[in-house]
Amino acid sequence: MMQDERSLLDRATRALQADVPAEDAVRSAAAKAAGNLGLDNGYEAIAAIRSCEDVRKLFPTYRAGTLPETRALLVRTHLHECGLCLRRFHESSTLDWAAPRVATAQHVNPRVWGWAFASALVVLVSAFFVYRTYWQVPPGVRAEVQSIDGSAYLVSGNDNRQLSPGATLNEGDELRTSGASHAVLRMADGSRVEVAERSTLGFGARGGNATVSLDQGALIVQAAQRKSGHLYVKTRDCRLAVTGTVFSVNSGIKGSRVAVLRGSVDVAHGGLHSVLHPGEQIATSDTLAPEPLAEQFAWSSDRQEYIGIMAQLANVEHRIAQIPFPQSRYSSDLLSRVPSDTLFYLAIPNLGDYFSQANTIFQDQLSQSPELQQWWARGHKQSPADLNALVNKIHDVSQYLGDEVVVVASGEGDHRGVAALADVQRSGLAAELRQQFSNGGDGLVVLDEAALANTTAPATARAGYALVRDHEVVFSNSIPTIKQIDAQLNAGASGFAAGDFGRQISAAYDRGAGIILAANLRVIMQNNRMGRSLQAVAKERAFESTGLGGLQYIVAEHREANGAPENHLNLQFSGTRQRVASWLASPAPIGSLDFVSPNASIAVAALSKDPAAIADDIMAMASDSGRTKINFSELDAKLGISLRDDLMANLGGDFLIALDGPALPTPAWKAVIEVNNPDRLENTLERLVQAINSQMQGHQGHNISIEASTVDAQRYYQIHDAATPAAQVNYTFFNGFMIVAPQRALLMDAIRIQTSGNSLARSSSFRALLPHDQNENYSAIAYQNLSPVLTPLLSQFSGESADALRKLAADARPTVICAWGKDNGIQAASDSRLFGFDFLTLGAVLKSGNHPAGQIVSR
Repeated sequence: MMQDERSLLDRATRALQADVPAEDAVRSAAAKAAGNLGLDNGYEAIAAIRSCEDVRKLFPTYRAGTLPETRALLVRTHLHECGLCLRRFHESSTLDWAAPRVATAQHVNPRVWGWAFASALVVLVSAFFVYRTYWQVPPGVRAEVQSIDGSAYLVSGNDNRQLSPGATLNEGDELRTSGASHAVLRMADGSRVEVAERSTLGFGARGGNATVSLDQGALIVQAAQRKSGHLYVKTRDCRLAVTGTVFSVNSGIKGSRVAVLRGSVDVAHGGLHSVLHPGEQIATSDTLAPEPLAEQFAWSSDRQEYIGIMAQLANVEHRIAQIPFPQSRYSSDLLSRVPSDTLFYLAIPNLGDYFSQANTIFQDQLSQSPELQQWWARGHKQSPADLNALVNKIHDVSQYLGDEVVVVASGEGDHRGVAALADVQRSGLAAELRQQFSNGGDGLVVLDEAALANTTAPATARAGYALVRDHEVVFSNSIPTIKQIDAQLNAGASGFAAGDFGRQISAAYDRGAGIILAANLRVIMQNNRMGRSLQAVAKERAFESTGLGGLQYIVAEHREANGAPENHLNLQFSGTRQRVASWLASPAPIGSLDFVSPNASIAVAALSKDPAAIADDIMAMASDSGRTKINFSELDAKLGISLRDDLMANLGGDFLIALDGPALPTPAWKAVIEVNNPDRLENTLERLVQAINSQMQGHQGHNISIEASTVDAQRYYQIHDAATPAAQVNYTFFNGFMIVAPQRALLMDAIRIQTSGNSLARSSSFRALLPHDQNENYSAIAYQNLSPVLTPLLSQFSGESADALRKLAADARPTVICAWGKDNGIQAASDSRLFGFDFLTLGAVLKSGNHPAGQIVSR
């Protein structure tokens, strides 16, 4: 049976193999299928390609461009691989001498040519005027050199030509000042530009605008008033548009900083647009910290005018500081009723009376000082009377409020809102607000709860809303935010005060609240991550790798007790401090302070964790960021030492830098560093100098050396460079510390202070400045007493400015800031008035001492 079935299957298979369709049937089926698929059914499209002869049959249609693309691809591939077919293809090429077909001429309506000509004429005329306004390079000189202190050069390729007063600068010229030099230029529009040392800038003009391109360095610009166009100042990362202003620009490695003394400046950088007013500054990099205004104008030849204005303002600040601050508050009924998702909390006392008294002082000083009057007139649109009226309005409204105003920000994304809350202590507030601030359609909208229920958010934002309740008032520019807070106030406690963030703020009230600023930074940063660019995310990851991303809460406090200020800062981390955040050590005795005299002007000392561990952190952060080009192994090889094992591991964790002596002609600075192994560290320094010399061979004659000498059994070392013999650094090792100073006498003085025990740390006046708290020791201390240094330096100033400066210097007081590290936080405190006249002016006076007026070369 099985055999019969197998025989039957074989016969069926042979029958199928023999049943070949007829050629006509195959062509008919192929044509039908090709038609359905929209394909060509010609011979060239379906003929099999088995050999070179089959390819050559397709040459005519391939050359004519009518071969289907799929077949043409096969032909091209074969021609690339077969040299014989490629030669046959070229040999069979023939030229087609047939006459080309003549296209039928198109008839064009003459009106079309007329309209086309008119349109072209309009475009050309418009382009001409736009070109003249924005792009035409106007003829003439761009700037003229008025004076040079030192040397300045016109840079062009490899050719540098020294400039002298009277030289002119044209389109595309580039000017460079040398070290310890500065120049004054007069622009074609009358603007005055002061150029600091080692600055490079170019000049250009287009249409009615002039441009100064600052490649590096610093400028102070007094921009002339213009009827049209602007003076632009461009740096590598920002552009400024100005007219009739006084401002400074500084462009360096980190970025650019702009500060305004008079008028306003439009600043564009990184896709952002800002308008700066007098006293304001902006930096293009987060790593560039603000600098006192006096520092930024200190090198100017007109520094007396600038410092005079700032001295007048500092005098106003000093008088205002004498006004009694409102009494501290030890509780708040608003804290427990703010939204539970509050991320920012600012509590300030009712300052209506305080502002009124401060305004009286300012108006009095303004009426007596022509300098202040000129400063106000040039930089402010409002008159002093307008300021006076505004302060009076605020004072009148404040009489209806309780002793505290709280500003909160809550929510996330599109639901974020900001509002101010205060208790209401007497009736009539709604009427007072309408009278004082509801002027016209854009004024404050005053609502009660019934009106709020029927109010919806407008399509366009208004100036603001005020919800006046029986016992509270809420201010905001958002109706949804006011409704949310109104509902919460009606509901009672929100649970915020009992939460972790709320408890941080409650602790501040327990200490006595003057001003409290608190922020939940961790959540704020998380909310800001949504929708960020990849570059921003990469920067954030690099920031997180530093350990600073673990910062969760910040709480800053200021209060006054018996006329004395108390300031406190608390940085709370989400866990144990890591990497950079962990570098500040726990509180302990700071031995480096014993090398500083009680007469020191500045002393900053700190304790750190093991420096070798800090080196490990730096290398780990560099590796994690993925952005650094530093190869630490190669760097160690070039320097001939191990930065971690030979340098950092030989250091302790106690560091100090101080100004302990005269400030001029050479500041009497000193640095004190704890050392674990002085002999090994000295050997490391010797090898480091040798490696540096080998790297700098033939480089402008630099040859660094260390020379040792012995005085009274104490070994002293001096580092100096053959190229700059005047510059030298001296150091010695004593009692576990390395002392560094510009002169050997300062080293000897530091040893004497430490040996005698007559040091700053043991001074009763210094200890009296320390905060009143439970700490026996601190992790870091910053001290300043600049009044004795400033007084002799002010002899170079004369007139009203000098009198104001001398008076402020006489009234200046020492200040101390202390900080201490904990496992999961860093705290700082000071019982001194911070950021006073001293810090704002010392740098200005020191810099001005290096520019005697007689050295300036003028026309």
